[in-house]
Amino acid sequence: MIRLHMSAERLAGLRWAVSPVGELAAALVTVAEARTAAHPVLRRLRVLLDSGHLPTLAAVTRGYTAYLPELLTPAPCTFLPPVEEQLHAVASTPTNTVNEQFTAFLTGGAARRDRCPWLGEHELQQADARVRGRIERNEHDLRERLAGELHWLWQRTMAARWDAVTAGFEGFVERQGTLAAREGLGGALAGLHSSLCWDEGSLRIDSPLDGEVSGHHPFTLVPSLFLPRIGLHAPLHRGGAQLVVPVNASPDTKPVMAPVLGATRLAILRSLAEPRTTTALAARHHLTAATVSFHLSRLLAADLVRREREGRYVYYRRTARARALLDTAPRPAP
Repeated sequence: MIRLHMSAERLAGLRWAVSPVGELAAALVTVAEARTAAHPVLRRLRVLLDSGHLPTLAAVTRGYTAYLPELLTPAPCTFLPPVEEQLHAVASTPTNTVNEQFTAFLTGGAARRDRCPWLGEHELQQADARVRGRIERNEHDLRERLAGELHWLWQRTMAARWDAVTAGFEGFVERQGTLAAREGLGGALAGLHSSLCWDEGSLRIDSPLDGEVSGHHPFTLVPSLFLPRIGLHAPLHRGGAQLVVPVNASPDTKPVMAPVLGATRLAILRSLAEPRTTTALAARHHLTAATVSFHLSRLLAADLVRREREGRYVYYRRTARARALLDTAPRPAP
């Protein structure tokens, strides 16, 4: 059992965020742990790892036991960071940090235990010699190679379906907020997965491993379509600790056209392919600013748009849920 001590400071900093690169890492871990892959993305991933185009990621997947270098799961700084931002975080990881993480990954032992104190002797063994040779051969540009291979993999497995995936994640997170308001935060956390239990100020994870995560640094809750179990990414790292939660948010599930979308609101959503102000939307649709504000307030309540202030101006942009919804909406007649 692994116990996460949930101090008041940790609970106050608890938040949800989606991680595009983290989802790729979750898929790699699942492929490493499972003999068969039921999801089509995971089957595709297996083929790509054997294709020769991903030599470094293939080596990491083959060498994975219970510790994944933290640079492969960059902390999401916002609720829905762009994949480019996270890939840049991978490519710009300080060299000494990369060396420390891959020393732990390749050699195991005390270096790995320092990062995951609850690991047993079996999880502390060094990586296979072939894995070490593949990664150590060009260690000087390791972070850039990882970022490049992750980008190549993203384009061929996730890019086309990411809007639909994140729309499912947003709906899941919204339901968790409602549940927390009704049942309390402890009950909502325990209800995230059958392996979780709230016990006297701690969140317990049912696991064959034994340990605890103390301290007051906050955790980010990250939903995952591919990881079938609870995952801990960089749990001891202030600013990077993540609790990965499996969710059923199939990218093949089509959202239903909501009653909130009349013709005017649908037109406003379509015109938000780029961020616009209320004034710009009013001029574009020949409406008063007050009318546009009314429609935007309804779209905000439905989590179909977000607003962001830039200096003196407030811009509205579509959410991932809105983009997925528009994919199913009939196009207007020319």
